[in-house]
Amino acid sequence: MNLTDLQKDSIGFIKKLQSHLRRNSLDAFFVADIPNVRYLTTFSGTSGYCLVLRDSAFFLTDSRYKIQASQQVASCETVIYAGNVFDFMKKKFFRLTSSRHTSIGIEDSLPVGLLADAESRLNGCKFVRTSQVIEKLAAVKTRAEVERIMKACAISGSALDVLVQEDWVGQTETGLSAMLEFNQKMLGASKESFDTIVASGRRGSMPHGVASAKDIARGEFVTIDFGCFYDGYASDITRTFQTGAEIRPELKKVYDVVHDAQQKAVDSARAGVEAAKVDKAARDYIEKKGYGKFFGHGTGHGLGLRIHELPRVSKISEDVLVEGNVITIEPGIYIPRLGGVRIEDDFLVKKEGVVQLSHFSKEADYYISAYDRS
Repeated sequence: MNLTDLQKDSIGFIKKLQSHLRRNSLDAFFVADIPNVRYLTTFSGTSGYCLVLRDSAFFLTDSRYKIQASQQVASCETVIYAGNVFDFMKKKFFRLTSSRHTSIGIEDSLPVGLLADAESRLNGCKFVRTSQVIEKLAAVKTRAEVERIMKACAISGSALDVLVQEDWVGQTETGLSAMLEFNQKMLGASKESFDTIVASGRRGSMPHGVASAKDIARGEFVTIDFGCFYDGYASDITRTFQTGAEIRPELKKVYDVVHDAQQKAVDSARAGVEAAKVDKAARDYIEKKGYGKFFGHGTGHGLGLRIHELPRVSKISEDVLVEGNVITIEPGIYIPRLGGVRIEDDFLVKKEGVVQLSHFSKEADYYISAYDRS
């Protein structure tokens, strides 16, 4: 078949995992986590496993996905199984009781019950828990992956462009959320990348204030945190809007602090920099302005096939940014009984700095003119 750019990349991903096997004296690696399976195979279904050996790789799925797998999976040989997957693996791959292919790496996320089942049925094999092996590979994006994240960001930005043509005053938060999610799907998204957050007025002090039945009023801030999946890859964007020119002065001040804190973090980020230092750039500025106790979460996170990936951008992170990481930068301030502000964008890490992948205005003057409805 004619391979897509992602399918070609997946062949390279398998080879990297096989190199890990050889370096760590493992004979095989069993992959059950669906996002990790998709990373290694581009398979977009909901049921399947990868068994990667040092010199070969297999995608195991049931008959429901035979045609889909034949169209999507290029990095592995597709094998259709029935019954218990470990019984099948023992019969097809591990029937001989030799020392070959007996040491099997597994993900640290593998459920305890699944591991117990594997150990009981493949009793001649030794299972070795690993720590984020595939996740660390996936943290460095290829050109094809970045292009899909950019497309997801473009869809989200365009969906928001449509939404801001509406008069929000009198609408419910859930109504805005529904319209935004609909807009994204109409523009090509497969689904939203997480539950859309719409937090207006005092609810803006809730960092994860998922949309409620509250009516949006004039003269308050509305924080919208949303995103979508495009061809498996996610966007994650946050903007804080004001519904009219009249707004409490402290909220305007908070907006400016968050806006500038994000820029401080952006300016500090590049390949080779500790992720904790990016967090520190934003956090120190917010603390300097007197709002440190109102910023409780990390400054960002990796983004890709999952909405939260490596590297972690927080004050306790031990990660170092490398070229090819895609991260969010999203400082926020949340003041009880007043409201909150968060601004978030997605960035590609390069040697010389970061490249912004999400584009939507975050200037206060734009918000005032756009939402000062008569």
